[in-house]
Amino acid sequence: MIDSQKSHLLIQNKFLGSLLYFKDRDGRGCLKLSFKNKIAGFVKGTAVPTTLPVPLKLADPISLDVSYKFQDSLLQVKKIVNGKTEREFYKIPLPVSTCLFIIRIKDWHLLDDAKLSNSPLVLTPPSLSNSVAIVFSFLGANGQPIAPREYNCLMGTIDLPEDPLKTFCVGITEDPNNNESNGFIIQIPFLKAQN
Repeated sequence: MIDSQKSHLLIQNKFLGSLLYFKDRDGRGCLKLSFKNKIAGFVKGTAVPTTLPVPLKLADPISLDVSYKFQDSLLQVKKIVNGKTEREFYKIPLPVSTCLFIIRIKDWHLLDDAKLSNSPLVLTPPSLSNSVAIVFSFLGANGQPIAPREYNCLMGTIDLPEDPLKTFCVGITEDPNNNESNGFIIQIPFLKAQN
């Protein structure tokens, strides 16, 4: 049985982050995407209605982890700004009917060069476009990776020792409609639960 596996997630020869699957001390599976380098211009968006004001772009660079806890079906976004840790949690309804999250990068060429890795997961943008969207999801009811309709995205898969979410999917596509002023955006899409 696999207790942990780690891949370095690259966009061609640029380092995006580390993708780690592990079991916690209670044997519960967790998938985590960590960004080694601090990110400036971070913005988080969600489709969940809220009465809170939209967060402003952060001027200070942040460190960011996004993790999914399988047993609880819980997505956590953890950011560290000036040594202060902030956590946000999102309950993911099962069966999964939408992608887990999307990362939109204004210019992926600005990421740091990747170092040699024993287990790289290399994403290749379909064009020379600077702006890309990276989609993270599981398989849908039809056995195909879930990706938003607005993105024509080829997805690679990673096998995990989890049931029923045993196949994790990652894909990259150009993002020609990225007119955002921010360099890095994470989007957490949710659909309303159907009765």
